[in-house]
Amino acid sequence: MQKAFQVQTQFLPEANLPEQAGYFAVPGANLYAVLHPVTAPIARVLLVGAFASERHFSYHAWVRWARYLAARRVEVLRYDYRGIGESTGLFEEMSFEDWGEDVKILADQFARRSPRVPLVLHGLELGAILAARRFHEGTGDGLLLWSAPANANQVLYSALVEWAGTEQRDERSEAQKKTSEYIRELEQGGLVEVQGYRWSGRLWRDSFDFDLPLGMEDECVSRETYKKPVKIVQLGKDAVPIVRARLSSSEELNWLYSSNFDWVAGTVGLPPGGHNEGSD
Repeated sequence: MQKAFQVQTQFLPEANLPEQAGYFAVPGANLYAVLHPVTAPIARVLLVGAFASERHFSYHAWVRWARYLAARRVEVLRYDYRGIGESTGLFEEMSFEDWGEDVKILADQFARRSPRVPLVLHGLELGAILAARRFHEGTGDGLLLWSAPANANQVLYSALVEWAGTEQRDERSEAQKKTSEYIRELEQGGLVEVQGYRWSGRLWRDSFDFDLPLGMEDECVSRETYKKPVKIVQLGKDAVPIVRARLSSSEELNWLYSSNFDWVAGTVGLPPGGHNEGSD
């Protein structure tokens, strides 16, 4: 991973922890990724974030979560999907399979870092489906899901409704489209712009069948099926900065960070609170 991942190191004054930002080559694109390296890690977590327009809503709290983990000796890698955020590639040409391949490539490379420690895949919303499907294929020693939808169409439909509502508030009559009109265009194979991203009809069509592996919505069933640690969390309004940002202070999410870190620590045999904390 060190050879493929071209990095620039930044040290954060608030925590004195390094962050290595750079680009990681995948077929046809370069993924923007940020590594949060730590000395003598107890585990590694690959963060598979929210989809497209949802990315900027959760970004601040997602980054703080990465830093929270790194300050507690959990090495983290976070990244932008192909065609999204700072990564290269044309969004309208991407597929769920492409984004799933990104998870596989990054997870395989991340797991090879030295020293070898357990790797946890952690997905948020659409990222939860991507992480879960890769875990189902055998990647990772643990799985953490936040607000996993049943299928990708739930994510796309929610974003489309939000976008149509925004357009309805625009006074220009030509901009006022209903959700049903956008859906009709997609079903006819057209391209529809949603918050700066051009969705293809193919992406919409494929979203109905891109779902969680069977039984993955149940934590107990998943643990029994895979014989590995699995934690499934449905985030509510008390986690609004990460599910829909009305941005608030990071302290408001300490309850979420703390309980989920304790679970990560538990996957490597550390008792809750039995870790060497740093500043976050």
